[in-house]
Amino acid sequence: MGLFDFLKPKSPEQKRIEQFERLKSKIIVRETKSLMHDMIILAPHDSSGMDANPKGIGEFGLDKCNPIPVYGIDNVPAYMDKLRYKYESEKSGVTTYNPISFMRTHEGDETPIGSSKPESCGIEAGTNAPNIEGTIDVYNIYSVGNKKLAKIFVNSYSLKTSDKVPDGFFHRDLIPVLQDARILMAIMSK
Repeated sequence: MGLFDFLKPKSPEQKRIEQFERLKSKIIVRETKSLMHDMIILAPHDSSGMDANPKGIGEFGLDKCNPIPVYGIDNVPAYMDKLRYKYESEKSGVTTYNPISFMRTHEGDETPIGSSKPESCGIEAGTNAPNIEGTIDVYNIYSVGNKKLAKIFVNSYSLKTSDKVPDGFFHRDLIPVLQDARILMAIMSK
């Protein structure tokens, strides 16, 4: 990079990327200090400060014995905002990374992948695993078209919210900004 490269005019692509980055920084759901902080400290909890619990066993986030660490239940939306799934348009061949929606459920929920999102919440219940400190919450993850993509497990008794995502999902900060469908939807809604 040369000393005066900043004087070169930006390409339309560079301008578009900068526009998307600015919008992304405005619409992301940010983690906050959990209102549960004192309760987490006083209860059995994951104090590892790692993206995955070192005691976890099985597939990250997809197995109750390896739940996703989240710093308090009030930060679950901030974690879920990080999740994207890959979508390839059959018509245009364009690839986007779509945001998910989620609904709390229970461990025994066996609704199949691809089933429609219900109108309202059914039974919601936490669960436990012998190797994990704290209650584990269960969530169904849905596509933009409200089809079930996965059932995931979250331990909101953690002092850190993970930046790791379960297999089959993509982290919003690791995908091309121009392919983030959440940003594209925000632009189209203006």
